[in-house]
Amino acid sequence: MALTNKQLLVVSTGLGVQAAILVLINGYMPKACHGMDMMWIAFQAWAVYFVAGCTPKDGVKVWIGYISGIIASVAIIKLMGVPGIKDIPMLGNMNLVMAVAVFIVVIPAIMTENLKNFVPGLFIGSGAYFATLNSTQLAGALPEAASANLPLLYAAQAEIIYCAFGLSFGWITVTWRGKYEASLAK
Repeated sequence: MALTNKQLLVVSTGLGVQAAILVLINGYMPKACHGMDMMWIAFQAWAVYFVAGCTPKDGVKVWIGYISGIIASVAIIKLMGVPGIKDIPMLGNMNLVMAVAVFIVVIPAIMTENLKNFVPGLFIGSGAYFATLNSTQLAGALPEAASANLPLLYAAQAEIIYCAFGLSFGWITVTWRGKYEASLAK
């Protein structure tokens, strides 16, 4: 249904209220993420909810896609330390170690499409994971004697929590907007 400017203003205002609420809730979310504020992941996941199809089932597919992206990212990181791969020299500015690890992991990752994995969520989730791993907030959240795996766990935890919030906000948006548009059709 095409909305008039007045009707679209109602929708825009509602989304603005939702976004403001997410910002306010974010005052508490970092406590569940070792002090890391990754609100951008929630806004990203909110948008991906719409791209995936706007249903709760699609939201679950996105969340699983993000999780599979995290798993793929960890596999890449671990492969980069495997003898025979870790010893590949740089070629100018090109990181051949990472390129080989990415090549190896991407093949089975894409094959998960046949398992109904939402591959765009996998790629977006992987990108968010690497961004979180490179975050100064992650570095600040880690205890001094952190194991090599603790940053991987902290980054995954933050991404999964923020993704769930973003997907929830996507569902809320679709629900109230659907009810609003239905009321206009009466």
